[in-house]
Amino acid sequence: MLLNWIDKIGDLNPQLLREIKGRLNSRNVAIAIVVSVIGQLLVYLSWFKNMPGENYYVYDTYCKLRPLYESSQQQLYRLQDQYRQLQQQFAHFSGSQNYNPEKIEQLKNSIKTVKGNIADLSVPLNDGICPLDQIDLQGWLQDQYRYMFVSLSLFVLFALLVIGTYMLISNLGHEERRGTLNFIRLSPQSTQSFWLGKLLGVPVLLYVAAVLAIPLHIWSGLSAQMPLVEILSFWMILAASCAFFYSAALLFGLFGSWFSGFQAWLGSGAVLTFLWIVNFKPIDQSSMDWLNLFSPSVVFPYLIDRTGSSYTNFSFNQGEIQGLEFFNFPLGENGLSVVILALVNYALWTYWIGQALNRQFRNPSATLLSKRHSYLLTACWIVFTLGFALQAPRPEYSSQFVHNFNSLLPLNLVLFLGLIAALSPQRQALQDWARYRHQGKSTRQGFWKSSLLRDLLWGDKSPSVLAIAMNLLITALPLIGWILFWSVEVNYKLEAFFTVIFSLSVILIYAAIAQLMLLMKTPKRAIWATGTLIAVISLPPIILTVLSIYPGQNGGGLWLLTAFPWSNVMQYASPILILQAILIQVGVLAVLNWQLTRQLGRAGESASKALFAGRSSISD
Repeated sequence: MLLNWIDKIGDLNPQLLREIKGRLNSRNVAIAIVVSVIGQLLVYLSWFKNMPGENYYVYDTYCKLRPLYESSQQQLYRLQDQYRQLQQQFAHFSGSQNYNPEKIEQLKNSIKTVKGNIADLSVPLNDGICPLDQIDLQGWLQDQYRYMFVSLSLFVLFALLVIGTYMLISNLGHEERRGTLNFIRLSPQSTQSFWLGKLLGVPVLLYVAAVLAIPLHIWSGLSAQMPLVEILSFWMILAASCAFFYSAALLFGLFGSWFSGFQAWLGSGAVLTFLWIVNFKPIDQSSMDWLNLFSPSVVFPYLIDRTGSSYTNFSFNQGEIQGLEFFNFPLGENGLSVVILALVNYALWTYWIGQALNRQFRNPSATLLSKRHSYLLTACWIVFTLGFALQAPRPEYSSQFVHNFNSLLPLNLVLFLGLIAALSPQRQALQDWARYRHQGKSTRQGFWKSSLLRDLLWGDKSPSVLAIAMNLLITALPLIGWILFWSVEVNYKLEAFFTVIFSLSVILIYAAIAQLMLLMKTPKRAIWATGTLIAVISLPPIILTVLSIYPGQNGGGLWLLTAFPWSNVMQYASPILILQAILIQVGVLAVLNWQLTRQLGRAGESASKALFAGRSSISD
């Protein structure tokens, strides 16, 4: 029966069969089972080892006498304070100057009474042991189930996402080094079948360990009075997050092969760092709230709050996720809305990663995305980032619009750096395109003039600068429309408008630099392009900071020429300074594009000459 089941898997997905046959042996499965059981046992014992017993004190959380103890403690503090005051009065009236026998006698009686009350309270307080019948074991168990549920959830979450990412990147690097990846590329199986086999097969032992944890996880959740449907929603989001992070890991494994053996550690470390940061990131009603949707722990607050406790009491929390808003709609008030949005978010970006995987796997020299797809991806990106930035005005937060605008700009910078990497063709593709352009100019000049713009916007082998500009336009129009509707003074709107202009123009400069670097004849052009962009982005702000040049000071206008010309820089810039900065950026962009055009023209001419020379030698 097992053989029939394996044969069916092989018929449906040969890659999945190849992966699980090498992993699902008795030894590996036994190790996965033992690790899972031991992990669950440790989680269980770590919470239940501190069960209240004979040495449980009245001031501890689950002692029913704790309110009475705290009240008695406060009363004792008051009596002790009263006793000190009476002692001071007694010393005052016992002196030679203020001697008063009648007052002294009254104070002696009062001191005696207060001292007796202190003694009566001190006896039970000094004992401090909570009677066994006064321990709230039911409440203690309820909390332990809650803590156990969260601990198991985090255990499974980090094991699947971090370790699974490492396994996939490492496996893909191993395939690349052995040369089997090129052999698989030539096989008749579809690209989707190959990736699905990798996603399901490589981490299969992690899946075994996670499945074994499901019974204890569900039992602890139900024991903590959590609805079963909401517990299952966590597993749905976890499955969607695995698809997203695993797909991203495979893409990184293909695209970042020049990291060599460090690649798997870098990828899994990045996932761990991202999840850790996101899970401690507060909700501040800005575009950065979007990042919270990429963590499966986004559903924890709703599950914990169902039990009567607050998720903010946990050391590992996302803050007040209930305040999450999307296009001014209070999604955070309803856990189901957050779950649906998180699933849509995972599905959408997993789809785009899948598109890049399909292109890169079949043709490693192709760009990660087609230009047509990049426009749709940018539209999706701006919907999410702008959706979280659009918030209802709050009187207590006068700078809300500026704050949301400044939180959106870094996300857009990340998007366009990714698009530059995804859309910029390599040297050979540019040479081919330039050669066809050169031939087109010589034979069909009128047709070429009418098709050049279309080729630059849609052709995958043409330079990426104009396509990046189109994506910038897709981003800029909604941003400018949003800025126009701000309920703030006009000067804030103008600052934001020019910030958009400077941000877009500097990204165009980066795109032109990257395309020029990829046109070089030197080997490892991608590394040179990446290093150059990192230097161009990071060095100017570092140099200005080291030189103590800040916005509003002499030379502060130089910040307008960096990757961070945001509104806190714009508020100090004069109109003349803004105009000068725009002219400088336009000049730099014109020089870069002129150089790119000149090099492409030379490449087209030389490639055509080489081609015709080859044809002549063949005919001879």
